[in-house]
Amino acid sequence: MDWQATRPGETSAPLPERQDAHLVFIGRIRTPFLSRDDCPRQGDIEAGPVCRVEVDPHWHAALTGIESFAHLDLLYWMHQARRDLLTQTPRGGEPLGTFALRSPVRPNPVALSRVALIGVEDGVLLVRGLDCLDGTPLIDIKPNRCAQTVALTSAGHDASPPPRGEGLGLGGDRPGERGLGEAHSGGVTTIQGSPGRSPPTPNPSPRGGGEEFHPEAGRKP
Repeated sequence: MDWQATRPGETSAPLPERQDAHLVFIGRIRTPFLSRDDCPRQGDIEAGPVCRVEVDPHWHAALTGIESFAHLDLLYWMHQARRDLLTQTPRGGEPLGTFALRSPVRPNPVALSRVALIGVEDGVLLVRGLDCLDGTPLIDIKPNRCAQTVALTSAGHDASPPPRGEGLGLGGDRPGERGLGEAHSGGVTTIQGSPGRSPPTPNPSPRGGGEEFHPEAGRKP
């Protein structure tokens, strides 16, 4: 299938020449999906294949403590997705604006997947729930929830001020913090159920069920 083809009703425009930010890829994702046609429409957090999230050595220290979480949110860059479409035509549907769709074909093709953490090796996370191409660049890793997540009032407002340096644009060292360059080491840690860990998410994919768009190419084949 020609994933770069423009469908009837779709419009495109070149990206602006300016560059507003600088992204740093922190690793690569290894999956069994070697082409876009191989990618599932949605990752399976329970029965999907075990994939490897290979973090660059520069960032190994940043993985400290990650083995205590059952689920992670991975942000990654869909490097083969188109970036120039202003309107898109889902199969069997009418043209809609890119910002009115959940298609990964967009100006900045950033994807978010919630995955189950199976194990941790030296700088490698073993996870289930991915649907992206082998070799996809990794942008960031976050627990889906952690002890530092602020409590909300019944009205949905933040009930406590952010910790020093978070949300305020402030820097400053805190006890236990260290700079870059100190590598994480150790053997393989297998993740098993334990008290106090995050419960399974009812909807494993943050993109929602019944997604009409192919995860990597952004359009249903």
